[in-house]
Amino acid sequence: MPRAFDQYEQTQINQRLRDVARHLFAGAGVAKTSVEQLTTAAAIAKGSFYKFYPSKELLFMELLEQTQNEIRLPILKARTVTRKAFANRLRKMFTAICNDPLVQLMGHEAELQAIKRRVPADYLLAHQQQDQLFLEQLIQCWNTRSAAPHRDVVAARMTVLVLLSLNQAFIGDRLFPHAVTAAVTSLSNCFFDS
Repeated sequence: MPRAFDQYEQTQINQRLRDVARHLFAGAGVAKTSVEQLTTAAAIAKGSFYKFYPSKELLFMELLEQTQNEIRLPILKARTVTRKAFANRLRKMFTAICNDPLVQLMGHEAELQAIKRRVPADYLLAHQQQDQLFLEQLIQCWNTRSAAPHRDVVAARMTVLVLLSLNQAFIGDRLFPHAVTAAVTSLSNCFFDS
């Protein structure tokens, strides 16, 4: 019987799995990346994978959540609460979303379906609750109006930005910058008077 991994080995293997998963998912997607490819690249036995993650889709969700948190954090650290500062941070966040291959996978229907099939509903619900918490923090951090904007209005306008990032090719190079400016302005209008 093989010996159990000690705490140091577990930490090292988990980090290797996360590193190789980020690379493989970015290149081929979640649906086309096998557990065997992940374990081969991480230099562990296939059975060992399941000591760390119940599925490759849950590993992806963990990486996605970490990425989203890293992308969101700077916009929640407002030093100067002005429309210009908000727009600048929002554009940086948008650029990070556009440039992150894991986030961009969410724009592929096959990937979404593969993830939804294998990720438990309660996990997806917890992920959505984290999204809602982010919106509440965003409103608390940036609102300058006497009445805070409704969370659903902010969510809808943030969704437009995310959808823009996932559909750059469809929108086209000529219209894309104008669409981004309109979306940033629309979201800024939630927090600042014109």
